[in-house]
Amino acid sequence: MSLGSSSRSRFTTSWMLLILANVLWACSYVAAKYVLRDISANMMNALRMMIAALVLLPLLIVRRKDLNLTRRDLPKLAILAMIGIVLAKTFEFWGLAFSTASDVALLITSESIFTAVLSWLLLRERFKVLTVLALFLGMVGVYLIVERSLVPNIPSGGGALRILGDVLVILGLICEAFYTVRGKSLLVKHPPLLITSAAIVGSALVWIPIAGGEVLYSGWHPLSITAWLGLAWLAIMSTVVAYLAWFKGLEKIEGSAAASTLFVQPLLGTILAIVLLDDQILPTTIIGGLLIIVSVYIISRY
Repeated sequence: MSLGSSSRSRFTTSWMLLILANVLWACSYVAAKYVLRDISANMMNALRMMIAALVLLPLLIVRRKDLNLTRRDLPKLAILAMIGIVLAKTFEFWGLAFSTASDVALLITSESIFTAVLSWLLLRERFKVLTVLALFLGMVGVYLIVERSLVPNIPSGGGALRILGDVLVILGLICEAFYTVRGKSLLVKHPPLLITSAAIVGSALVWIPIAGGEVLYSGWHPLSITAWLGLAWLAIMSTVVAYLAWFKGLEKIEGSAAASTLFVQPLLGTILAIVLLDDQILPTTIIGGLLIIVSVYIISRY
C-alpha cells in the first residue's frame, strides 16, 4: 500500500469514527426517555457518569505510563470536565425544562456552528468559505426535518421562560463546542483515552454529591430492567465509546470540518422516531435528510 493510500485510509477511518460517535449520541435520546420514566435527570447523569468512570478507570490504570500526564495538565483537564460535561449537561436540561422541544431540537444542531467558529478562533484553523456554505446547507436540512415545513411552526405562549430556556440551551451548546475544540488542542500531547477519561471521571466527582443529596432528600426509586438497559447504553455506548471515537476522529480531522457530522444526530433521531414512535414521514423530511448528507459529503471531501 502506498503512503498516499495509507494516509487516505486513515483519513476515511477518522470520518467514520466521527459519524459513529454521532450515531451513538443520536440513539441516546431514545434510551434517555426510558430512563427518565423512573429517575430524575440529575440522577440519570450521575449514574451514567459513575458507570462510565468505572469502565474507564481500569483502562487509565493499565495505560497510565503512556498518558504523559503532568501537574500542569490537571487544571486544563479539570476545566474541560467542568465546562464540557457538567455545565453543558446542566444548561441543556434546565433549558429543556423551560423551552419547547422544537426550539431545543433546532438549537442543538447549531453546535456545529459554534464548533466551527471556535475552531477558527482558538485553533487558528483555516477559514473556508465552502465549509460555511456546507454548514448552512446542513442547517437548512435540519430546519426542514424539525419544522416539517418552510414556515416556522411557533407554538403559542411561552414568553420570558421560553426565551430563558433557549438562552440556557445555547450556553450548553457553547460549552460542548468548547469541549470539542479544547479537547482537540490537547490531542497534540495526550491520547483520546486521557481526554475522554478525565472529563468523564471528573464530572462523576461532581455528579455523585448531587445524586447523594437527592437520595437523602427523596429516597431511592428502583429502576425497571428497561431503564437499566437504557442507562447501560447511555454510560457505555453514548459516553465511553462515543467520546473515544469522537476524539480519535479529531486527531486527523479539523474541528470546523468535524462539526458537519453533528447533523447526523437530528437526521437519525428523526428516522428512529418514525420507526419506533410511528411519526409521519413528509417530503420535507426526505429533502432535509438529503441536504444533511450533501453537507457532510462536501465538507468531508473538501
